[in-house]
Amino acid sequence: MRIFPMLVVGIAISLAGCGRDPGPKGEPGPQGPAGAQGAQGVQGVPGAQGQAGAQGPQGAQGAQGAPGDKGEKGEKGDKGDKGAAGSVNIRAVQADGPVSCEGSETLVSVFCPGGGAPDGAKCGTAPTIGLCLQKP
Repeated sequence: MRIFPMLVVGIAISLAGCGRDPGPKGEPGPQGPAGAQGAQGVQGVPGAQGQAGAQGPQGAQGAQGAPGDKGEKGEKGDKGDKGAAGSVNIRAVQADGPVSCEGSETLVSVFCPGGGAPDGAKCGTAPTIGLCLQKP
């Protein structure tokens, strides 16, 4: 029963507000917070193919190939000219004491076949063998 009088008062107030002219428009309120991100859309149609890119760097050298077949034997060559007589630039000398070379030679090695190390141009035990090299 109390609901009915309240309902009548509410309708009366509603009808009273309908008959008035609206007042001036107010300032817009501040922007509200951003909403949640929507779901992903459907995939679009593929675009046209782009132009070819620049040529890349040269690759590494490949592995060596298999050897080829053996060639035929060539013809025998002409006989060469006779060469000049060779000269001997080294000689061996043997002595029971110190060894020595000619003035146009240099003593380059001393060998002691009896054992031991050489002492200059001689050995402690005989014989002493030396190598003389022709000076240029």
